[in-house]
This record gives sequence, structure tokens and C-alpha cells, in this order.
Amino acid sequence: MKPVAIVGSINIDLVSYLDRWPKVGETVAVRDTTSSLGGKGANQAFAAALLGADTILLGAIGGDSFGQDAKAQLASSSVRCCLSEIPNASTGLAFIDVGPDGNNMIRISGGANGFVSAAHVALHAEVIRNSGVVLLQNEIGLSASLEAAKIARAAGSLVIMDPAPAPDPAWKQEVFGSFDILTPNAHEAGELLGAQPKSLEDGEKAAVSLRKLGLRGAIVTMGDVGVAWSFDDSQGSLPALKVKSIDTVAAGDCFNGALATSLAEGETMRNAIAFALRAAAIATTRKGASRSLPTRSELDNLPNPVFALN
Repeated sequence: MKPVAIVGSINIDLVSYLDRWPKVGETVAVRDTTSSLGGKGANQAFAAALLGADTILLGAIGGDSFGQDAKAQLASSSVRCCLSEIPNASTGLAFIDVGPDGNNMIRISGGANGFVSAAHVALHAEVIRNSGVVLLQNEIGLSASLEAAKIARAAGSLVIMDPAPAPDPAWKQEVFGSFDILTPNAHEAGELLGAQPKSLEDGEKAAVSLRKLGLRGAIVTMGDVGVAWSFDDSQGSLPALKVKSIDTVAAGDCFNGALATSLAEGETMRNAIAFALRAAAIATTRKGASRSLPTRSELDNLPNPVFALN
């Protein structure tokens, strides 16, 4: 199994759990507050490593105490890191509010993540070339992601782009063709296509429409509805697993890290999606970002649900 390389963001997450959402101008007390390592790049890397992938993370931290905290947490994991430390920049921060239903609202201060450039990525070209799957997201500059995708595809690696947060301004069509697989959630798919899918049938149609932008495939994650996809000659959907969800922070990152791991292991797209769906379901039953991610043994010991073929 070749490594999974992640080029992306590293944040410290400051999370508040609310008993109800406040109105504009209102002050409410929070039930609990936590801080932990986050950022889509770091979350995806942690997820892949915990599930057994040889994982490499390329990213940047600031010259502040948050950066040292992030570095220490990454050092305690099995993720191999290629980090740039930006002395005069702050480390990325995410301010996350989690409501009573487990859903969340996130405000991001990109900080050092904004310094991840095409030149930074090019310095680690050999790491990318030697990876079986390269996983990207939209919390770093597009030029850096495009450089990583170019290097990876020239070497025959599979490139997955999680377009989160949704591109603003919208990407030109030629950008989509730089990636192999796009993995938006329903909201992001709606931003890209102009109409948000509501059902699994809508999700399949959205995945087909996204493929037409120049991709090999698209996977639309739809929370408690499930997942729909269109990839090469495969198309279908799977319902969400029924779990007691308390916190959806990093569930999408978990899905993508698990997907990349399974595809790097040589699984079919359908099996990889089912594997990722199970991992993400477990993540929603726990608080936090990186600390909510499941291990491979937890997934192996989880009863394997029987999905209907769609």
C-alpha cells in the first residue's frame, strides 16, 4: 500500500457546545468548551493514520503557542509531517459552535494556512509522487492544491479534492479537471451546481452533473441522509447509518480520510464509500475534531451493516 499524502490546513479548534442557538445580539451561556487540534488537513491525516494508512501531512503553522501546541499533537501521532513554520504568522484557528442537534457553525481564521503556496508544495514533490492517493481541501490557497494535483497526476496518483469550504469565487471549469474525485457535501454541491440535493436520488443526479465538469467521479455526502456517487462506470448511493449523533465536527474530514485509506488499499469505490460512511458515523457520536476519529480496530469490531445495492 502506497502512502496517503494530505496537503492542507492545520488549525487549533476552539469549540463551544450550546443548548440552543442564540438570536442575533443575544448572549447565551455555553454548556462546555474544548480546544483541540483541527483543520481539514490535520483531521484528514489523523483519520487516515488511525485507520492504518501510511500518512504524510504537508502544511504550515505559525510562530505562536498555538503552533507549538499543534506541532506537539501531530508529533504524538503516527502522521509523518512536512511542516513550514511561519514566524510572523498566527496558527490557523477555528471557532466552532455546536448546537443541541449536533450540527455546527464554523468561523475560520486561516493564519499560516494562507502561506501554503505552490512553491512550498513543490519542495515536497517527491513525497507527493510516491503517494498512492493525494487528498486536498479548500482551506489552503487554490494554487497550492493545483500544484499538488499536477505533481500527483503526472506520477499516476489518485487525487481527491474536498471542496470545503465551498469555493468563493466559484472555480472556473478547467479547475475541476485538475482533480480525479470531488467530495462535496450537499451544501457545497448546491453552491457548485445552483441547486442543493435533498434526497439520495438528487445526490446521484448531482454527482453525475459534477462529473461532467471534467472529473472521473464525484461523491456527495448528505449527512443523515447518506452518500451518493458517480465514478467511472459506477453509480449509486448508500443510506446513512443510524447512530446517536452529538457532534458532526470533522465527520466530513473523517469520511475523506477513510475514503483515501480504503482506495489506497485497492478497494472498489463502493466498498471504500461504505468503509468511509461507517468511520464518519462513529465520529459523530463523539465530541471534538481529531479526538472523535475512530481507529481501525473500532471499525473492524463494528458489526458490518448490510447495504442495499442501489
